[in-house]
Amino acid sequence: MSEGRLIVACDFGTTTFRAVVTEVGHGGSFKVVGHAEEPAQGFRDGDFVDLGAGSACIARLMARLEQVADIYVSGFAYNISGPHLRSVRATAGLPIGPGPRPIRHADLDEARTRASAMAIPFDHQILSVTPVEYAVDRVRGVIDPVGRVGAQLEIQAHVITGSRSVLHNIENAITTAKYKPLGEEIDVLATAAALLDARERQEGAMLIDVGGLCTNWAVYRKGVIVASGAVALGGWHLTGDLAHGLRIQRDLAEDVKRTRGVVLRSLVDQVPIDVLFEERRPTETPGLVAAILEPRMEEIFTCVKNDFGDARELAALKAGVVLTGGGSRCRGTRALCEEVLDLPVRRAYLPAALKDAGALPDGQWATALGLGLLYAGGEDQEPRATPPGRGGWLARLRGRWRRHDPGGEMAAEA
Repeated sequence: MSEGRLIVACDFGTTTFRAVVTEVGHGGSFKVVGHAEEPAQGFRDGDFVDLGAGSACIARLMARLEQVADIYVSGFAYNISGPHLRSVRATAGLPIGPGPRPIRHADLDEARTRASAMAIPFDHQILSVTPVEYAVDRVRGVIDPVGRVGAQLEIQAHVITGSRSVLHNIENAITTAKYKPLGEEIDVLATAAALLDARERQEGAMLIDVGGLCTNWAVYRKGVIVASGAVALGGWHLTGDLAHGLRIQRDLAEDVKRTRGVVLRSLVDQVPIDVLFEERRPTETPGLVAAILEPRMEEIFTCVKNDFGDARELAALKAGVVLTGGGSRCRGTRALCEEVLDLPVRRAYLPAALKDAGALPDGQWATALGLGLLYAGGEDQEPRATPPGRGGWLARLRGRWRRHDPGGEMAAEA
C-alpha cells in the first residue's frame, strides 16, 4: 500500500451507489486505489425514502470497498442531488464607509453574507454561495475587488439551496450504517471538478450530466459557476421507451440501450415509424432503435436549453458543452447535442489528471472522482481512510467546501 493520502467518496446515484478510494501523492498525483458499486435501494430523487434498505445498501457498499482496497473506512464524503435543489442569482450591496477606502477581504465576506440573506423556502438551507461578479461604485465586471478603492461594493452570486429534511435523511442513512458523514458536495459541482478544465471554466462551458432519472447541468464562465439546474429526464426514460416500443422486458431494453443504442436516425438506415403501431412485435433493428430513442434524447437536450433560458449567453459559451453521464453513451448523442444546442460538444467521463483510468469499468464515476478531487484540496485535513496496520480511523473533515472565489479556487469554510 502506498503512503499517499487516501480519500473515500461515495456517489449516491439514482440506480447505483458508487464508492472510490483515491490516493493523493505528495506531488499532486491522483489515482484510484479501489472502487465498488452496489445497486441502489431505498433511494429516490436524491433522498432516502427507506432508511433501513438504504443504510443496509451503504453498509454492503463500504464493506465491499474495504475488501477491494484493503483499508478500514469509518466515514466518507458524498454527493447531494435531486429535485429538491434550487439555484438562484442573488445580488446585494454593501456601503464601504462614509468615504472611499480600499476594499478588504472582510468586505467580501460581508457581501457574501448579505447575498445569502435571501428569501428561501422555510425547509431549505443554503449549500453553496459562489460570487459571480463584483461591482465597485457601479463599475461592473470586477473579478477581484480587494485593494480597489471605492465607497460601494455590489455582488452577484450564484446560490444553491437544498431541503433540510433531505440532508438530514442522508446523514441518518450514513450513521445508521455505522459510518460518519464527513462532508457533502452538490452533485453537479463535484462532476464539474472532475471533468471541466481551466480553459473551459474560463472561456465558458456547459456541463450536461445525463443520469438515470434526471439530467443535471451547470454553466461556468470566467472560472466560476454562473447557473445550474436539472430536468427530470434521463437514461431511465430512454430504457422505458425502448421497452415499450420493442415490447420487451426492461432489463432486455437496458441491454439494448447499452450495447446497441443509437439516438440519431441519420446514422442508420431509417425505418417507417408505423411499425411501432402494428399488432405483432417489431423486429429490433438499428433504425428502429434510433427512431425510438432520438425523440427522447432530443427532448432532454431541449429541456436543458429551455431551463437555462438565456439564448445569447448560451451562444457565448466559447468552450461549448462537456457531455457526461451513463445516459449519454449511446451512439449519436454528441452529434444530437450539437444539433440541439448549436455548440461544439465533447464527451468526458474521467478526469484528465487521473492515473490508471483503466481500473474503472465504465464512465459513470466522474461524480465520485470529483468528490475525491475536491476534498484532496484541503491541505490541513486528515486522511479519510487508513490501510490495515497504519493506525487511526477516518477523521471528520475540519472544513466543508462551500464557497468558490472568482478565480475558480475552492475555499474551506470552518
